[in-house]
Amino acid sequence: MQFHDVKLLISAAGKEQWPETELPEVVFAGRSNAGKSTLINALLNRKQMAYSGKTPGKTRLINFYEVDGRAIFADSPGYGYAAGIRQDAASFRRLMDPYFRLRPQLKGMILVLDSRRVPNEDDQLMIEYARNAHLAVAAAVTKTDKLNQSETARSLKSIREALGISAHSAVAISAVNRKGLEELWTLIDSMVEK
Repeated sequence: MQFHDVKLLISAAGKEQWPETELPEVVFAGRSNAGKSTLINALLNRKQMAYSGKTPGKTRLINFYEVDGRAIFADSPGYGYAAGIRQDAASFRRLMDPYFRLRPQLKGMILVLDSRRVPNEDDQLMIEYARNAHLAVAAAVTKTDKLNQSETARSLKSIREALGISAHSAVAISAVNRKGLEELWTLIDSMVEK
């Protein structure tokens, strides 16, 4: 997808604030420290479009970005940073359950995973959200610049197996050297053009 214009539409705390648009939508989900905001900024070639805080787990809203009038990127709150704090988990569910159930223009999910971490129960739950909503799913495996080639290959294999996704649906990403971004754009294009 080639784009020229990116704008933040709204940071929504609930359904009543979702933007009224029929553009196809892709949601970005991932653990609080997986590099989700960094990935979105790299994809959009913007330095600070998506906010990346110093303390993971602070975002409690869904940020909706319109990309060149052709698609919406929805940046969901990170999850899992405050593991064990039931109030945070309940807040996340209250925000995201309706989003996955009631957003008809939602076409796909990019699950952002740190290449140095094994997918956990929260990551599995996000995959289930996507499957229950009949969404296309791709895994953006970030921070691969911190691994060598064989470690990256092992990470991709273990993530694909843990999540039950195909080989072409897991992309090794490095926002530092821009590796994998074109491949991920190809997957996003296929989601929004359905």
